[in-house]
Amino acid sequence: MTRSDPQRPKRTKVKPLHVLFLLALGSPLLALLPTTQDPAATDWPKEVERACTAQRYGLRLAAAKKVAAAGAAAVPAIAAYAQRVGRNEVPATLVEALADADTSDAAVVELLRDWATDREFYWRPGALRGLARRGPLLREGAPALRALFASLHGDPAWLVRAHARYGSALLGDGGAAAQAESDPRAVRKLAALLLQSGQLPPLQPLFDAFADDRTFLGDPWGQRTARDASLALRAWLGSELSMPAGETFAERRPGIEALLAAARTKSGQELRLPVPIADRGAAPAGGIEVLSCRNGDLFVTWTAGGELRLGLDGARTVRLPGPVWEGLSRDRAALELPANLGTVVCDSLRLRWAPPELHARVAPGSLPPAGTKWLSDLAKALQDADQPDAAGALRAAVEQFGPR
Repeated sequence: MTRSDPQRPKRTKVKPLHVLFLLALGSPLLALLPTTQDPAATDWPKEVERACTAQRYGLRLAAAKKVAAAGAAAVPAIAAYAQRVGRNEVPATLVEALADADTSDAAVVELLRDWATDREFYWRPGALRGLARRGPLLREGAPALRALFASLHGDPAWLVRAHARYGSALLGDGGAAAQAESDPRAVRKLAALLLQSGQLPPLQPLFDAFADDRTFLGDPWGQRTARDASLALRAWLGSELSMPAGETFAERRPGIEALLAAARTKSGQELRLPVPIADRGAAPAGGIEVLSCRNGDLFVTWTAGGELRLGLDGARTVRLPGPVWEGLSRDRAALELPANLGTVVCDSLRLRWAPPELHARVAPGSLPPAGTKWLSDLAKALQDADQPDAAGALRAAVEQFGPR
C-alpha cells in the first residue's frame, strides 16, 4: 500500500449523465459568447437571419453584435436580407449594434448613410448616430457627412435633429449644439451624447431633466429624459455618486444638489438648482399623439369645453368655435375603434379620450376611414383657427396612418 500525497487534490468522479446535463445547461450561454472566428469563413446570411428573427432576445442581440463587429464582411448579407423582406424588417437591435460598432469600413458607412437618408426607414435616427460616431475617423468622407448633418438640423423628427447636431459637433461645428431647439427631449439627448463622447456641453439641460415631471396622456416623458441624463452624468462624474431618486422633486432634491456640487467643481460651469416642472392646467379630456421618425411628432389635447392644447407641453392653446367643437365631439363619440389597430413597430398614432372611454394605438395604414375622416375634420378646424403647422402635421398623420 502506498501513502497518498497530501498535496494532491482528490479526484471526484462525475457521472456521464451529469456531464450531459451541464453541457445542455451551458449551451445556450455559449451561443452568447463572442468568437474569434474568421469573418471570411462565417455564414453571414445565417448570422443576419439569426440577428433579425431569433425568438430569444439574447440570441438576437448576440448575433447582431457579431454581425456588426464583422464590418464590411457582413454588409452584403445585411443588404440582401433587407432587399428580400423589406428594410423595415431589419430590427432596431441590429441597427443600434451597427451604430455602436467600431468598424468604419466604407461599406458600413455607405449602408448607414443609405438608411439615415431614407425617411421611410423606421430606425434612421440610429443609423444617423452611427454616422455621427464615425465622422471624426473619416477624413475623406468627412465633408460629405458634414453637409449631410447640416441638412438634417431642422428635420421634423426630434431624434434625427439631435443626432445630426451631434455629428456636426463631433466634426468641429461648435455652433451645432447651441442652435435653437424647442423640444426639450432633443436638447437633453444632445447634451447627453456629447458628454458621453468626451465633450463638455452646457450641463444645465441635464439637471433640468431631474425636475421635469411632465406627462402626455399618461406617458412620463419628462422623467424618461432624466434617465438619459443619469446615464451620462454617472459615466462622467463616476459611479460612486448616487443618481437622484424619488417620486417627487422634494425626494430627488438632495441627490440633485449633490450632483450639482460635483458637476460645478469638475466643469467650472455655473449650474443652478432646477425648477420643478409639472403639467399645465387640469388633466385633459382627450388627446392625440403621433410618434413618427418620418414626419415628426404631434401632440394635441383638449378640454371638454373645446380648448385645444398644442405641443408636447401644451404651451400653445386655441379655442374652437362652439358649433365646430360640438360637431367634432359628436362625431368622435360615435367612433367605434378597437384598442389595437395593426402591429406597431416604430411609428404610432395614439388616441385617448373619454367619454366614451377609448385608448387605442394605431400602426401606419391601419386607421379605418371613419377615424381618418374625423382627424381630417379636426385638421380643417385647426387650419380655420389659424394653426397651419398643427393642421399640416395632422394631415400628414392622416396620410401615414389612414388606409392604403
